[in-house]
Amino acid sequence: MGDISRHRDIYLNTREAIPIQLLGRCRIARADLTYLEMGNYLTDVSQFRDPVTYIFAKQRVWREKILPRTGDKGTLLRVLSALAAYATAVPLLGAGRTKNAALAATLGVLPSLVSNDRLAGILGLDDWVDRMLGKPIELTPGKRRRRSNAEYGYIGQFFQHFIAGITHLLFAAEVPHKVSGDWGRIERIPERSVTSVLEAFFTQYYPHEHTDQPPFVWDASQRDKAPKWYAPSRRQRDTSGRSGGVMNAVDQHYVQYLAEGLSKIELEWRKTLQSDTEARRRLLVRTGKILHGVEDWYFHSNVVELLRLRGHAPTRAEAEDEETFARRFTREGLRGEAVFAAASRAERARLQRRLYRRLRFPAYERGNRKNTAGSASKQTSTLSLDHAYPAFPSQQDTAHTLLHALENLERKGHGGRGDRTELPPWAFCVLERLVAIRTDVRRLVEQKARARGISAVDVMSALAAPEGPAAQRVKPVIVDVLREWLPLVLTLLHESERQRLVADVDPLQWTDPVGPPPPAPAEPSDPSELDRQVDRHAKALEPKAYPDGVSESNYERAVRLMSDCGFLNPAGQASLRRAFEIDRKSQKESRFAPGAGGFLMQFAIDLQKVLDEGDAATERLNGREAALFDPASDNGSFSEIIGAHSLMSKDTLASSPFFDDAKVLASVASSSVLQMLLEAVSAAEGDSGLDWQKILWQLIRYPLPSGGWERAALALFRKNGKIPRLRELPELTALPRSARLPKAELARWRKGTKADELEEEYIKLELQVSKYRYP
Repeated sequence: MGDISRHRDIYLNTREAIPIQLLGRCRIARADLTYLEMGNYLTDVSQFRDPVTYIFAKQRVWREKILPRTGDKGTLLRVLSALAAYATAVPLLGAGRTKNAALAATLGVLPSLVSNDRLAGILGLDDWVDRMLGKPIELTPGKRRRRSNAEYGYIGQFFQHFIAGITHLLFAAEVPHKVSGDWGRIERIPERSVTSVLEAFFTQYYPHEHTDQPPFVWDASQRDKAPKWYAPSRRQRDTSGRSGGVMNAVDQHYVQYLAEGLSKIELEWRKTLQSDTEARRRLLVRTGKILHGVEDWYFHSNVVELLRLRGHAPTRAEAEDEETFARRFTREGLRGEAVFAAASRAERARLQRRLYRRLRFPAYERGNRKNTAGSASKQTSTLSLDHAYPAFPSQQDTAHTLLHALENLERKGHGGRGDRTELPPWAFCVLERLVAIRTDVRRLVEQKARARGISAVDVMSALAAPEGPAAQRVKPVIVDVLREWLPLVLTLLHESERQRLVADVDPLQWTDPVGPPPPAPAEPSDPSELDRQVDRHAKALEPKAYPDGVSESNYERAVRLMSDCGFLNPAGQASLRRAFEIDRKSQKESRFAPGAGGFLMQFAIDLQKVLDEGDAATERLNGREAALFDPASDNGSFSEIIGAHSLMSKDTLASSPFFDDAKVLASVASSSVLQMLLEAVSAAEGDSGLDWQKILWQLIRYPLPSGGWERAALALFRKNGKIPRLRELPELTALPRSARLPKAELARWRKGTKADELEEEYIKLELQVSKYRYP
C-alpha cells in the first residue's frame, strides 16, 4: 500500500489538468471529481481486509500465542494435525455438510486420545481464531465474492468501521475543522454520499486492482511453470526476435480488466440521463478504481528503471555483456539525480544498491507449510533487463503495506504536518474537555506532568492553545496521558510509541532515537511494556459513568468529544463508535486472549520490529562496498528483497531512486485516460468507439529504446517543474483518433468478465491456502 497520499497527489494534478469546459459538457462539476478520488482511495484502504493475509495471521496466532502457552504440546499438535486434515477435507465433503458434521467425521478418532474437556477447549480456541480473523472460505456459503461483513471476522469489521470514520474525517462536508495541508484541498461531499460510497465500494484486497504480481501460484518457486501469468509478454517482440515485454499477468490479464472496465463505464455514461447526477458520480467512483490500477503500474513495477536503462548513454557496447552494462548503469545512472547529489556517502550506496536490485528477478526457496509463498532465497537472482514486472506483495512485505498505511492514516489525522512523533490536533481539545468533566483525568495530567518535571499549569495552557509555544514542550506529558486513556490509538498511530514497546523501555526512560532504534532487550520485563499496554487497552474499553448520565468507554467518549471539538461529523462519530463496540465485544470472547484492538496492538509491534530490523540491516549494508552488486535474492534486509513490494515500490518519499519518474508517468497516464474517457462520452456516438486495450497498451508497455511519450513527459517535467498535460504530448493526443473499434466489436469488451475471473482466481488461492491456517 505504501503512501496512500501519492494517489491523492495524482488526483489533485488530474483535477487541474481536465479542462473545465470538458467537465461542463459531461455534466459534472469540478467538485464532483472528489468521487473519482474516493474510488481511488477506497481501492487502497480496502487492503486492510485481505482474507489471505488473515489466514497466515491465524497460523501465527497458533504458533506464537497458543502453542507456547499450552502445557501438553503433544495433545495440541495431534488436534492441530486433525484440524489441518479437516481443512483439506471440507471442500470434498460437499456444501451440504455442516461444520460440526464435517468436523466430527474428521476428528472421530480423537476422543479416545484426548479428554472431552480438553478437546472442547482446543476446538473453542479454533472457533475463537475464526471469529477474530474471519470465517474459513470453504465454510462460506453462497457467492464468495460478496461475503457479509461479519464473515471477515472481528478484525475485518473493526478495520471497516475504523476506516469509515477516517474517510468521513477526510471527505465529509459536515466536519467543521477540516484537515489542513494537501488533504484539505479536496472538495468535501455530503456525509450521506460518503456513507453510500463506502457501503458500495469498500470491499477487500484483490491483486489486479493494484497491478501487483498475482500470488495465484502460491509456491513462488514453481511460477516459472506458469508462463500464462509470470512470463514476459511477446507482444512487443521486435523484428530481430529479441524479447522484451511486460509480465503476462499485467499485459494480457490486467490490461483486459482495465479495458473492459473503461468500456463499460463509457457505455453506461452514454446511457445515463442528463438529470441523473448521482449516477455520474457513481461512474466517477468506478473510474477512480480503474485509475488506481493504471497508476500503480508505475509505482509498483521496475518500468521506470528499464526506461532509464534503455535510454542510458553511452549505450551498451557490442562487446559489453548485460551484467557489465547493468553495473555501469548502476554507477552512472544516478549522477544527475538531485536526491543522489544531496545524499551522504552511505545513502548513495543505498540508492545505487536499490537500483541494481530492481533490474533483477528473484529466485525462491520451495514453499512449505510455514511459508507457502516461497521465501526469497540466498540463491543468485537473475539479471532481467528484458522483463518489466510488478512487485510481489509477499509475507515479508506486510510491514510495508499495513503498518505504513496506518502511519499514513495518522498523517491524515493532522493534515500531513509534522514528523513521526507529531500529535493530531484533536488530542489537545479532547484532553482539555476530559480534564473539565473528569477529576480522574485532571489528576492523571497532574501526575504525569509532575513525573516529567513540568508544571501542570503549563500543560493545561497548552491544551487550550495547541499552536502556542508551550505545546511542544509538554507533548511528552500528553503522550503519557494518551497512553493511559487511549492506548490503542497511541499505539497504532504513533511510531515512536511502537518503537518504545519494541525496546521494552519504561516511558520515563524512553528517548526517541535518531536513526535506528535500540534493540529489544535480551531479557524482557515481566510483564513487558506491551503486556501493560494491552492491559491498559482492555480497561479503557470498559464503560465509565459521566456526569451527563451516559456510560461510555474512554474511546467512545473521546470520539464524542472529537465531534464536539469539530474534528468529526456525526456519521464519522457513529463509525468510530461502532469500531470500538466491536473491539469491546471481541475482548469478551476469551479470557485467555485479547480482542481485536489488543490483537492489532501486538501485530503492530511485531511489524514495527520487522521494520526496524530491516532499517538496521540496510545501515549495515551501506557500509559494505561488496554489497552493492550482491546478486542474492535476499541480501539480509527485508526492504531490499529482489522482486518484493518494499524494494520495487516508488510511492513514498523515501523510496527513491526515480520517485519523480514514477509520479510523473503515473500522473500523465491517469489524467490522460480520464480526459480521453470524458471526451468520448461528451461527443456524439458514431459507428465506432475507443479501443481501450490499444490505448492502455500504449501506456503500459516495455520501454522503447528511444523516444516515446514517457521520455517526452519526463523532459517537460525537468524543464518546467510541472507535470505535463495531455495536449503537450502528441503521441497520446493522437491515440483517441487511431485507437478505434467498429461498434460491433465493442460488445465483447462491454460484456467482458475479466474482473470476475480475476476475483475468482484470488478466491481459489484462498481456498488453497486455507488448509495452511494451522501450524
